[in-house]
Amino acid sequence: MRIRIKQLGLSLVELMISLAVGSIITVGIVQLFGANSDTYAVMQGQSRMQESARFALDFIGRDVQKAGYRGCFSNNEQLYYTIFNPDLLPYEFDLRFGVQGYDGAGAIWIPDLSDVPNDDKGFVADTGIPKADIVVGTDVLTLRNLVQQDIEIRLAADMATSREDIIVVSPPDGVDGLGFSELDLAVIHDCEKATIFHVTNIDASTNAPNITLEHSLDPTDPWRNSFQTLAIKNTFLADAAVSGIETHTYYIAPGTGENSSGDTPLSLWRKSGTDAPVELVEGVEDLQVLYGVTTDDNSTPNRYMTAAELGNDWDQWKDVTTIRVTVVANTIDDVGGTVTPTHSCTVQTCYDGEPANGIDGLMRRSFTQTIMLRNSS
Repeated sequence: MRIRIKQLGLSLVELMISLAVGSIITVGIVQLFGANSDTYAVMQGQSRMQESARFALDFIGRDVQKAGYRGCFSNNEQLYYTIFNPDLLPYEFDLRFGVQGYDGAGAIWIPDLSDVPNDDKGFVADTGIPKADIVVGTDVLTLRNLVQQDIEIRLAADMATSREDIIVVSPPDGVDGLGFSELDLAVIHDCEKATIFHVTNIDASTNAPNITLEHSLDPTDPWRNSFQTLAIKNTFLADAAVSGIETHTYYIAPGTGENSSGDTPLSLWRKSGTDAPVELVEGVEDLQVLYGVTTDDNSTPNRYMTAAELGNDWDQWKDVTTIRVTVVANTIDDVGGTVTPTHSCTVQTCYDGEPANGIDGLMRRSFTQTIMLRNSS
């Protein structure tokens, strides 16, 4: 009679084989998971990089297309003002220049940034740009235009003389819909002339439902009205309008957030009008601008120049018809990239601890767009 012996366990050899096979499978799964995780991080970083660049170029592009807009007066060169010295016009309201640029050349800018509102300075206190934060080597771009509204703020009646108060038709939102505030500078304009003046008072009750805009003399500040005459010739009729002034300044500076490595990414910032600067797009580390200049009646530029080449010569700036904007966007988080940072590692710490190598794990890509000015002279 044959006796069958039941299997009560695994032999040592079988156990070792099982452990070896299991280890191989586990390592494979871990490696597959790691590879998938790295691939996902790279794809997410690339997507975010492209998204940042698209948003940055969209923001700048919309303002470039509006730059220099002065209503139907846009194609005229002469713009008047009610202050004694036009060079004292506040930067936020200096509509004489639809486009102003500053070329980042190392640790300086050409032209210099002395006229740009700084830190606690500006038309409104504590709304200036912290110039020390602007990343060296990056450009600064300022764009100005009249506020564009669905319904222009028209005069309620002809002005008998251009020295009297301005009475305008009230917009649907009342004073809030004017596009400017009391003590701002605004522009009264028609198709033959335009004048920048200081709005010393807004009265919504005296001539209700219309609104009265006063422009009285006030010698306490250099940019206040030095004379009351708004028109050098003739006066303004009911077809004239009053508009606020938009000024947008773009620059690159450290953002307010942190990435996955605890570092501060660079961002695209914008200061609009009399408001404090606002961080627009995270992960944009460079802004470079070229200006297409035409010297004939054709709108096609003959050459592209830097702001340093244009300098402070308004006769050249008024010939700018296109602007070529290049931004460098990055993945914000470390994805194992091996690209040298655009501006060393002084702000975005090199993750490998060796700044000399200039590797911080970010992927980078430059994006360029050429935009035509609709309101070039």
